[in-house]
Amino acid sequence: MNTKSLLKAAAVALSILTISGIPSSPLTSIASAGVLIDDGVQDEKAVKIIEASLENLGGREKLSEIKSMKQSGTISIPMAGLSGTIELNITTPDRMLLKVDLPAMGTTLQGLNGETVWSTDPMNGPRLLPDAEAKDIIQQADLSYSLNFLDHSPTIEYLGEVEFDGSKAHKIRLVNTEGDKSFDYYSVETGLQTGSETESDTPMGRITITTYLRDYKDFDGYLQAGTMVQMIGQTEIKTVFETIEYNKVDDSVYVIPAAVNALIEATKAKTDAAP
Repeated sequence: MNTKSLLKAAAVALSILTISGIPSSPLTSIASAGVLIDDGVQDEKAVKIIEASLENLGGREKLSEIKSMKQSGTISIPMAGLSGTIELNITTPDRMLLKVDLPAMGTTLQGLNGETVWSTDPMNGPRLLPDAEAKDIIQQADLSYSLNFLDHSPTIEYLGEVEFDGSKAHKIRLVNTEGDKSFDYYSVETGLQTGSETESDTPMGRITITTYLRDYKDFDGYLQAGTMVQMIGQTEIKTVFETIEYNKVDDSVYVIPAAVNALIEATKAKTDAAP
């Protein structure tokens, strides 16, 4: 598992929060630098860089012991003058709950409990997420996903050294089995992942998220980024993790809210009644 896999669930939900209630500049698309090789090729140098980053985080054996994770901290959106708290719980392979509480906007929840992916927030109310939005959440609930990156990404391409977040970084292009593309950046100096560029499906369409990973430190015996900064257009979302705990999540946190349960039942009844 790499750091991005632990944080992308938060990125998706915060994207929805941002575009639904906070003005931002037009969204941009990802552009690839360098000459692209044919899809379906796993470049040896790129693979070695990713493997080295896993070793820097503790190694495959130690990382494979993680079955659940809880991240808690603060979140701020400076251009909107908003700040609040964030909590993300994940239990592999199919449970997740993200809670973002911004006093000026209310509480946003997004969860996965088995096969049901749902969200609820003050502006949109309860929703059952369509497949295009749900797939990222389902993927990130599997904490072993990034450990098995060779199986999930038939294309892994090394694009060279670039400047990223103020320092030299290896740039790697990945295309997963569903055709989704991303660009990951790994520090030339430390070998740790320093960020990524990804696209995610939201109620407002497909958006680009640039993520910066900073301030690596030891959390509960594991090395992880303490600060995550996400850019969506000109809107910055900053998350500072105060605590990260592993293998301590109680299953009771994944109970689906009553309003979402009512929507599930209503949807099921409508489906059963259809000719």
